[in-house]
Amino acid sequence: MLAAMKETGVGFRHEALFYAGDEDFLAGTVPFLQEALSGNGAVLVALTRPRTELLRDGLGAEARQVEFLEIEEVGRNPARIIPLWRDFLDANAGTAGPLRGIGEPIWAGRSEAELDECRRHERLLEFAFGEGRSWSLLSPYDKGALAGEVLAGAAASRPFVDDSASPAWDRDEEPWSPFGGDLPPPPRATPSFGFGRDELAGARRLIEREAGDAGLSAYRTTDFVTATSELTANSVLHGGGSGELRTWSRDGEMIVEVSDRGRIDEPLVGRVKPPIHQLHGRGLWLANQLCDLVRIRSGAAGTTIRLHIGIE
Repeated sequence: MLAAMKETGVGFRHEALFYAGDEDFLAGTVPFLQEALSGNGAVLVALTRPRTELLRDGLGAEARQVEFLEIEEVGRNPARIIPLWRDFLDANAGTAGPLRGIGEPIWAGRSEAELDECRRHERLLEFAFGEGRSWSLLSPYDKGALAGEVLAGAAASRPFVDDSASPAWDRDEEPWSPFGGDLPPPPRATPSFGFGRDELAGARRLIEREAGDAGLSAYRTTDFVTATSELTANSVLHGGGSGELRTWSRDGEMIVEVSDRGRIDEPLVGRVKPPIHQLHGRGLWLANQLCDLVRIRSGAAGTTIRLHIGIE
């Protein structure tokens, strides 16, 4: 469990930009980037495709100095976004000028499950970067396309909004865990497959069969089986020696749920790239790289992890 959210460290400024329309968006983003570029800094932009094209046009020739990524690809799973910013900081460790990023983790069309994980991701940013190198992250929110509760959540999850202190940001709030709360129940009559060490191969075969029945492509089936295998092995090694596996399909995606008696306490688990020489502790990292969404709930009663993957 995290302590009450710490004050923003010397190094990290985390700000939301609430905008209405294209001109408002450009007025908040173009000067932010130009200031870094004029100071021989480095910038990374991870936006939705329409916002990317708009910002390219707004920057003109200066766009050639900017690295652009499409957030729909690199950040569909919100758990991949913190590693993205870590890589940016590492790649520019020798840069003397300002380091700035623009990231859009929440866009219109995100599912409720994705929005929930995005909110958890946003609160983890302060924990991940609050005491590191000096840099600034700006996250745009479209006031005309996003619900009021989404904007309220954005204001509460960072110290600054629209270049001012966020009145909703509370550094003294109650302790918070990124793994707290409950997941929606599985569909009724979803069967449960109990497994221990001897049933791990059977668990893999079950996911292969269910993925084929759901219409998952061959390469996505391989991804899903690999991710599930990592989690079931973790349950055997770290979750009390056994676990429960469930799987179902709904709304164009396949879901696998793995539950066990273990507990996860590391807030950034699955969001820190393991060293290449590390033999263990890669399960949740791999799951995040292979799946479209990973949801973790963990506490005294045990851990439940859900893997989501789209049916293409």
